[in-house]
Amino acid sequence: MTTSRNGARKRSQCGLSRDQTPSSFASILEDLLCAIPGAHAAALVDFEGETIDYAGRLEPFDVKVTAAHWQIVLADIAASPLGVPRQLTVRAHRRSYIVRQLQPGYALVLVLHPRAAFAASDRALQEADARLCAEAGWTTSRTTRWYCVDVETEASDRSRPARLRGAGGWQPVEVMGSMVGLGPREKGFRIRLPSGAEMLLIRERMGRWFADEHPET
Repeated sequence: MTTSRNGARKRSQCGLSRDQTPSSFASILEDLLCAIPGAHAAALVDFEGETIDYAGRLEPFDVKVTAAHWQIVLADIAASPLGVPRQLTVRAHRRSYIVRQLQPGYALVLVLHPRAAFAASDRALQEADARLCAEAGWTTSRTTRWYCVDVETEASDRSRPARLRGAGGWQPVEVMGSMVGLGPREKGFRIRLPSGAEMLLIRERMGRWFADEHPET
């Protein structure tokens, strides 16, 4: 069995036409949507409420209005005694939202199924945060130790990794041991690649795999 985000990305790009040419941020937002089940759309919004870029299955106008609204909410909270929020997670009747401040005045806005926001992968959000900041050239102390990866599992045990995509193709992995202390329904393994490199692999409860090292390095 293969766990891959490529097919999901293609599906999310189908159907709706864009009203602007996609930038380099669009593919990062697409990857984030693929890594979070129940996510409908994502936008990168600036301090004026203007959407820099977006991705997803919702109408572009709706995504941009939503992003502008949440940027106003962030600014209102920042001006209150509460101070600048790091992230907001909100569940409403028809949708839920994650609003994550990347830099002063810039935020990532996710629109999700009503029950999806509080189950969203923090590892996927960390990865998107770091990639967006790097792409924008923003100086930040925040980095991620997790990278969403493609994994093939053993035929007899779909929770156990057999191959990892990286360094130009699929590579067999040697499972050296299991991890403990993870979240509910998560599986973790210490693995070794043919090159001798070792890393941690974690399978989250929705089936997405994350590595603590980039497989291309």
